[in-house]
Amino acid sequence: MKKILILFLFVLSCSKDSESQTSETLSNIKDDPVAETLDYNNDPIYSKVKPILLSSYWDAFVLSAALYDVDLSYLEDVKFVPQDLGGSTAGIANGSCLDNVLILVDETIFRNLSTGEQLFLMYHELGHDVFNASHDGGGLMAPNVRSLDYDLFQTEVKDFFTGADFIQWTDEECEYIRELVKDGN
Repeated sequence: MKKILILFLFVLSCSKDSESQTSETLSNIKDDPVAETLDYNNDPIYSKVKPILLSSYWDAFVLSAALYDVDLSYLEDVKFVPQDLGGSTAGIANGSCLDNVLILVDETIFRNLSTGEQLFLMYHELGHDVFNASHDGGGLMAPNVRSLDYDLFQTEVKDFFTGADFIQWTDEECEYIRELVKDGN
């Protein structure tokens, strides 16, 4: 009987030690969580964009701008128009150098782009219409849409909104753009 009691006390003691270690481990995990690596799918801004809801890219652009203290709340005339653009063009900024934001999107081509390409394209075209940004600055405004990994896109967005990589169209370029839009080209 003594042996059974000693064995019982030993098991009980080990069980309490194990519970205490488990509680301590769980407490450490809660106090020191492993940071989740961000990407397009779990980013608090980009994860909310929906290719079927083109205006969600405007919402993301506004939130990204706000991170760098750029207020876009004054813009109310922002439109995304689905349109067959012919060929391989997924989107066009049609409000550059004007008082509105009008992005034409060939949805068939657009939806076949990766998430990074979709975001790059929309931010690029919005950069033209919102800020009259030219291709000369490079970075986010480089003329060729390309797939960007998440971290590089974050750098491009920061450089754009902080002005490190941003050149506006010249007055002559704006005049030419306005004529093209007026003529429907």
